[in-house]
Amino acid sequence: MSFQWSFSLVPEGSNAMLSDITAIMPTFVIDVAGTYTLQLVVNDGTEDSEIDTVQVNTLNTPPIANAGPDQTVFVGDSVQLDGSNSSDADLDMLTYLWNMTAKPLDSAANLDNASIVNPSFIVDAPGFYTISLVVNDGSEDSNVDIILVVTENSRPVADAGIDQTGFVGDTITLDGGNSSDVDNDHLIYT
Repeated sequence: MSFQWSFSLVPEGSNAMLSDITAIMPTFVIDVAGTYTLQLVVNDGTEDSEIDTVQVNTLNTPPIANAGPDQTVFVGDSVQLDGSNSSDADLDMLTYLWNMTAKPLDSAANLDNASIVNPSFIVDAPGFYTISLVVNDGSEDSNVDIILVVTENSRPVADAGIDQTGFVGDTITLDGGNSSDVDNDHLIYT
């Protein structure tokens, strides 16, 4: 008895090949999500059989979230997040769910749109911001990926006060009291 296997249908973009088209039990590697239809004809040495078919359907592979690299920024900066390197082996369309899971106690920062690939937020207080990303392929959620945004020490702003006028012999009082530091560090006047 001889065997003759062949693909009658493969998903678009597939380059799948049978290990041995004349074997009783050939193998192939699923290289693209979708339905593979294979047909078999056997021969008894005299005649060919009718064609019999078998379908192989792929299961959904969970997507992979990629929230991008950690970032170091200054207070007042706008932070652009980027989930565009998230992926799905089945090439399904992804939806995005970002969540700011931790931020400094005195921060009112919020993501401008938690359901897009690249939301942003304004860093409004010094400290650590933890943001998570989960992507969904229409069937399954990915594991959580986390990005850490950390503030860098910002330069303080010196304010020497308003310009003044005076007469010879007058005592002028200078005022640097409106100098500030966005990181709320203690200022030292020199």
